[in-house]
Amino acid sequence: MTIRVYRVDRYGAVTQDRGKVVVPPAQELETSTAFPPCQCPFHRAGQAAVR
Repeated sequence: MTIRVYRVDRYGAVTQDRGKVVVPPAQELETSTAFPPCQCPFHRAGQAAVR
């Protein structure tokens, strides 16, 4: 899968085209997901339980 990545401002306007990101199919990955774990403070604290 190939996706385009953009940097946006707080209003959602594109400020920078970051280019293409190629995500390999799941069977080619060592883990079950192609994306790294979420780095937001909520998930980094281990509080991923449903609110």
